[in-house]
Amino acid sequence: MKLELISLRKRFAGGGDIGPIDLFVADGTCAALVGPSGSGKTTVLRLIAGLESADEGKVMIGDEDVTTEASSKRRVTLMFQRPLLFPHLSAVQNVMLAMKTKDREKALRLLDRVGLSRRTDSYASELSGGEQQRVSLARALADEPGLLLLDEPFASLDLPRRRELQILIRELTEEEKITTLLVTHDRGDAMAMAEHVYVLEDGKVIEQGNPVELSLTSRFFGDGIEIGGEWVPLQELSLVLRPTKGEAERVMITKELRERGMSFFEVVRETGERVILHATVPFSKNDEAFLERR
Repeated sequence: MKLELISLRKRFAGGGDIGPIDLFVADGTCAALVGPSGSGKTTVLRLIAGLESADEGKVMIGDEDVTTEASSKRRVTLMFQRPLLFPHLSAVQNVMLAMKTKDREKALRLLDRVGLSRRTDSYASELSGGEQQRVSLARALADEPGLLLLDEPFASLDLPRRRELQILIRELTEEEKITTLLVTHDRGDAMAMAEHVYVLEDGKVIEQGNPVELSLTSRFFGDGIEIGGEWVPLQELSLVLRPTKGEAERVMITKELRERGMSFFEVVRETGERVILHATVPFSKNDEAFLERR
């Protein structure tokens, strides 16, 4: 089911108002809502799920206006940063809690799909953090949602487990054609999961677009540094062995990085600040170089 927010607003007596927000997630696709802590991301999820009431605007799920509907009638499932499992129940019992029919066989099939066929009878307290999030995912799918809302679900996981869960969620939601909205402050999560990104700041969407394109242009979502008060994206920077304009800044290379087929260097400026720069020419680790605008 598609999701659409139309001029959605939420006001708070102490400030921190949300909106107006216009957002669209096509049926069966994944979008990401990205922003710093305090920008209002989780509040937007709660408005969609019906856990908060909007002051203005509409929440459309499918072709239905659910703005005033109870959360239980919205076919929306929230998956949180923490799994929120009952520690005294087994993995399969936790999954069955989300089912109206309490179908143990179905719960076992879901746990098998998330790679936990050997841990079905283990208590939640006996599972690792990554395993607990997999149980949480199986429980979310057991509810057969039309819309899946993910609230920082990877934040507590190490990098290998984070990547495994990202791939697993994408595979399962695409198979089931479940519309998904991911809330995160981490650009890497959005790049791995989403087809479209909305950047939220102070309760308002300030940018939106394809995640790859935004990574090259967005001050918040992209990579860049400030030079003379101006934000410059990494693709407009290079390291050169000599100053060309008489105003270049001397830096020391400390580490070489490679990502997405490109070379980057961690450098230390004369002020002691460390920055990451895209390099277009080869350097050895201890070379001195200069930073300039292309």
